Amino acid sequence: MMTSAGRREALEVLTRRGLSQRKACRYLDLSRRAAGYQLLQPEKDRSLTQQLIAASQEVPRFGYRRMSAWLALGESRVRGLWSALKLGIPRKRPRRRRCGNDIRLPGATKPNSVWSYDFVHDQMVDGRSLKMLCVIDEYTRECLAIEVAASLRSQDVILTLSRLMRLHGKPAYVRSDNGAEFTAAKVMR
Repeated sequence: MMTSAGRREALEVLTRRGLSQRKACRYLDLSRRAAGYQLLQPEKDRSLTQQLIAASQEVPRFGYRRMSAWLALGESRVRGLWSALKLGIPRKRPRRRRCGNDIRLPGATKPNSVWSYDFVHDQMVDGRSLKMLCVIDEYTRECLAIEVAASLRSQDVILTLSRLMRLHGKPAYVRSDNGAEFTAAKVMR
């Protein structure tokens, strides 16, 4: 459905193309009196629109109701100008949510300060699965151990880490990637 201002513009287009005003008004379902209507206070509306645009940039989260109260103007008048100017309230951006806990470990600053381990899964040609425990030093990017087995239990991880600690010394942190969550543990001396 068109607004009355849009119908008046369409009426001008139709009359410029040679259609009589009477037929064009009947076609657009517009009163001939409304077709010839002139705005009574265009200067007042112009200053009000400038005031409304400036205020909407100053407080963008206000809608037309709060804006009319803030500017001490009539609500219906502000609503008409608000829709004519196509003003609106900007959408709120959703907050980004963190997943996992909020442990922020410092990066590795020297060798043997941070180790990280992860599990890698693979499958042989005959369909049997292989699981690998990979332990690396984050500073040197050296692979300290790769344990391969059909199944790895928590005892196997503990034995591998303790064997590496006897060989290389204890790191300050041991980091584990558990999928979506992130786990880190400080090694007690």
